[in-house]
Amino acid sequence: MTTAAAAAALGVPRPCNRCREHEATTDLRGAEKVCNSCFAHYVSSKAVKRLEALQRETNSGSGGGGGGGGSDYRSRRPQRYLVGVSRGPSSTALLRVLTENLRAQRARGGQKTPRFECVGVHVVDDTLKSPSPPAAAAEECDDDGLHAYRAQFPEAQLISVPLSSALSLPPSVVDWSVLIPALPQGQLGGTSTTSADRLRAMLSHLPSATSRADVRRLLMRHLLIAAAAARASDALLLGHSTTSLAELTLAETAKGRGFALPSLVNDGVVSVPPGLEFGPRSSSSSSNSNSNRNARNNPDNGPPPPIIPGARADGDESKAAATPTFLPIYSPLRELFRKELVTYLSHAPPPLTSLLSSSSSASTGARAVVSHKDLSIDDVLSRYFADVEASYPSVVANVVRTTGKLLRRPDDIGHDRNGSGTCRGQIRDHMCGLCGAELDEYGDERWRGEIGDRDRAGEAGLREEVVVVEEDGSRGKPKPRLCYGCERSIRG
Repeated sequence: MTTAAAAAALGVPRPCNRCREHEATTDLRGAEKVCNSCFAHYVSSKAVKRLEALQRETNSGSGGGGGGGGSDYRSRRPQRYLVGVSRGPSSTALLRVLTENLRAQRARGGQKTPRFECVGVHVVDDTLKSPSPPAAAAEECDDDGLHAYRAQFPEAQLISVPLSSALSLPPSVVDWSVLIPALPQGQLGGTSTTSADRLRAMLSHLPSATSRADVRRLLMRHLLIAAAAARASDALLLGHSTTSLAELTLAETAKGRGFALPSLVNDGVVSVPPGLEFGPRSSSSSSNSNSNRNARNNPDNGPPPPIIPGARADGDESKAAATPTFLPIYSPLRELFRKELVTYLSHAPPPLTSLLSSSSSASTGARAVVSHKDLSIDDVLSRYFADVEASYPSVVANVVRTTGKLLRRPDDIGHDRNGSGTCRGQIRDHMCGLCGAELDEYGDERWRGEIGDRDRAGEAGLREEVVVVEEDGSRGKPKPRLCYGCERSIRG
């Protein structure tokens, strides 16, 4: 009988396998039992390693985000990370890791400014609420659910953005003409309707629950990228765990965007649409805690003002930095399972599971299936991987690990070796009007053709096409305005 087994038989608490000082309370992937503090260090170290890799890339100038100025300029100022906050376990854990790292830097002293500053953006889906007068709608949008987050994470500046603000995105980001045909004539509304009402009307006439969930997710991603540009961020951080990346992989493949998996799942840089302007850099590390503190002490002041997509932070164009071409998008928690992040939050002093939204809390546990009528593909895969993660976590990890090996074709020049979707030259000129994926003969066109949709869609007149003008001024071959996945989302 081993020493640990003998101790357990005698009722003696089992010591942590790492520090040997505290009682082991958490099973770490079946390999060892650790205490709460060692488990928290395990989670934070996984994320910090990804952040260190990101800092090396952006400081070397290869990332391209944040408004230029050279690598020397970037190394002298703290980097600005914009974090997507969904109020789920993954984004909440990422926010805690970042703020704890900032607190540790401050406690060590030795440096006047932290290595990075954190801005959290929560996209409020105001289309799910019932139609209401403009004044009432504004009051509802102010109730963004971030009050408890601001109290818990004063080091981060937390801002909410309504989903309906996506209607103000420039045409280079979203081609709204592809969504309006899905709306019956006269249903779009006039000037008397709010932005939320107009977007709600567009989404309500999409063919299925999967289509509505898909378009909502795409608009949220566009808003986060626009917010990162408006704040002149060095990178956009997403709270994707191994579990959520596996869900995203199968969901996007089922929707018809399998050709775009390298740019959706892998860490790397994405092209910033030309219509989005990077705002000027102004240090907000000293004002983040003050703004959050004022919001707590003076409830009448409300949350910080929302970000206006595509607009600069101020009107002084002379202070605006040079517009970068690419924006790094990273998932620091990609090597951790969702169940591990829930455990990490439950062990935090105080426990942070109460911060999670009701929808995200339900997604982490068992849910009874009442009806499949309004169940999207994303919901189906979330339920599936919740079960697989509990019993076969290696299967979930293999899905993400295999997807991480996918690269674009080597003759598709302009894409880096990580398959991150960066492109230079002619391929960048034609993008999907909804999701922004690059449309080329090696990706979307081949995917569309191999599954037999090319001829059927062309004969039925379902494909909207645009004519691309070549560099020599000649009229190029007509190309679709939407990728295959977005066509299926809009038209069924």
